[in-house]
Amino acid sequence: MPDWFTLHIAALLLIAALFGGMLAFMGLFTPLVFTRLPEGAAGPFLRAVFPVYYRVCGILSLLAALPLVPARAYMPEVTTLVLVAGGFIAANTVLRPAAERARDDGRDARFRVLHRVSVLLHLVQFGAVAVVLVRLAQ
Repeated sequence: MPDWFTLHIAALLLIAALFGGMLAFMGLFTPLVFTRLPEGAAGPFLRAVFPVYYRVCGILSLLAALPLVPARAYMPEVTTLVLVAGGFIAANTVLRPAAERARDDGRDARFRVLHRVSVLLHLVQFGAVAVVLVRLAQ
């Protein structure tokens, strides 16, 4: 293994992948789904995509934290990444199913509230990942 490839670099690459994936998902993928798929197809398609997205991002968050654990100086970053992973777990196991039930039951006001909460959570997670990325890149 090259001598430049350290645990710090491994964590940095994983965090950069997470950051890029989140940015592409919210800035490119989701808007394209709603503008390019036929009406009525975007919702079912995203229902299939979101569980995978949440799982992948949660796993990436934890994988990015692991290489930082041996260097105890990175505990704020490790804690942040673990909390971000917890947010993805909560979004996948609590928010997403509740929003889907509200949509299925025709409770549009409830769906809008849950959707806003999930968007806000995602923005907070994105900001937290950005901060960790910048801190590790310095």
